[in-house]
Amino acid sequence: MRVYEDNAPVIERLRARLARRVAAYPPSLRGLAAGFLERAGAGYFSLPDAAPLLHLPIWMGRSLAPDTLDDILEATALAYAYVRIQDNVLDEPESRGHPPLLLAANAFLWDALDLYRAHGDARFWALSRLAWLTFSEETENERRQLASDAEYAHAAFVAHARKCALAEVPLYAVMSASGDWRGAPHVGTLVHALSRSYGCFNDVMGFERDLAAGGRTWLLSQARSLACARTGVSAPDVGTIRTTLVASELMEALVQEAIATMDAARPAALALGMLPFEDFATARTARLAEVAAKVTVMRLMSALADGGLIPKQVGADPPG
Repeated sequence: MRVYEDNAPVIERLRARLARRVAAYPPSLRGLAAGFLERAGAGYFSLPDAAPLLHLPIWMGRSLAPDTLDDILEATALAYAYVRIQDNVLDEPESRGHPPLLLAANAFLWDALDLYRAHGDARFWALSRLAWLTFSEETENERRQLASDAEYAHAAFVAHARKCALAEVPLYAVMSASGDWRGAPHVGTLVHALSRSYGCFNDVMGFERDLAAGGRTWLLSQARSLACARTGVSAPDVGTIRTTLVASELMEALVQEAIATMDAARPAALALGMLPFEDFATARTARLAEVAAKVTVMRLMSALADGGLIPKQVGADPPG
């Protein structure tokens, strides 16, 4: 994505700073931290489908001194690493979760807070604490929902998107460093809209993996309910749920929700002075439209396969 590529020099400075920081850790922590960052990859934050966690403060903080912006970006990357490690341990203990990494996460979080401390005023800490509590609360609410058989209401799905409230913190840091808090009311709106858009997208793109893992995402919960209604079976198997999902318009509707919430983010980004955001949102909407078209083709091919007009495997490929 071109708007990400434009930020490559800033991201490269961040990569170098992270490498220097980790190299200075004690030996055991250094091994854990370096291994985690290596697995994430140097281009993690700028992959085409990556959320703009670091790009938002870059777009908003172009008037800051480079060292100040770099401090904020490094703090954000370290805090995100802490959250990612914690999430992996909680959500995927048998695969990506690796409890010893929590010790590296301790170092990441301490250093993140130290970097923010240099640029945060009292309002920064108050709003950031609220964002941190919101992220923690909605992460736990989502975890409980996904672990239960309870109905997954759409209102809860929308609320759970606030688990990405960490992304508010670097924007408050930019405001604190610049002394300009006029855009503060728009930060939560922007981050929540983006989180909803990416959450919808991720549910669609990851539906095969989630099905195989027995996941209970909002999308799969809707497909499961639909399968129950159509078959009369109270506990349909994975194959039935998949067939029902692919034959329905559930994924198309969710991609349209992703497009709508991306559009809803535009006014907030404009109010925050993020001029490149418009190009980002346009490119992102085009990507979502591409996925929507592939999902529609998959549904139609599945219908043809079910009618015996084409081999079943032809209609089986997920969107990509």
